[in-house]
Amino acid sequence: MTFAALQDFYFKVSQNILDQITEAQNTLVDDAEAQAIALIKDALDQKYDMQTEFAKTGTDRNLNLLRWVLNLSVYFLYQRVPDDQVPARVVKDYDDTRDEIKLIEQGKRNTAFARYIITDTNIVKTNFRWGSESKRTHF
Repeated sequence: MTFAALQDFYFKVSQNILDQITEAQNTLVDDAEAQAIALIKDALDQKYDMQTEFAKTGTDRNLNLLRWVLNLSVYFLYQRVPDDQVPARVVKDYDDTRDEIKLIEQGKRNTAFARYIITDTNIVKTNFRWGSESKRTHF
């Protein structure tokens, strides 16, 4: 586990069900978590310092980020079982999480994640460009 502890998963899935899905192989949980973290980083790493966010532990972790990692990881774990055995809430949690991440990625929703900052001038540095085309020079 890198960000979420195994006990965090028991909030979303009982230990018994998690053991059945993974056949008691915790490496599968680690792999699912790595996939979830990669998905989140790919979407948000342009504007936010996700490495710092994922390095936090315990109560310092952003609870929304933890919820997203759990929702995505559980969905990835349920890919091991037949589709008709996947609970509808797992699919809904996955869809809701993807929608939330997309809104933040598009700048339509705020978040408390740490932004990239140039330390010399304390200016927020992102790859997001404000403004429009340059002014015309001819009249």
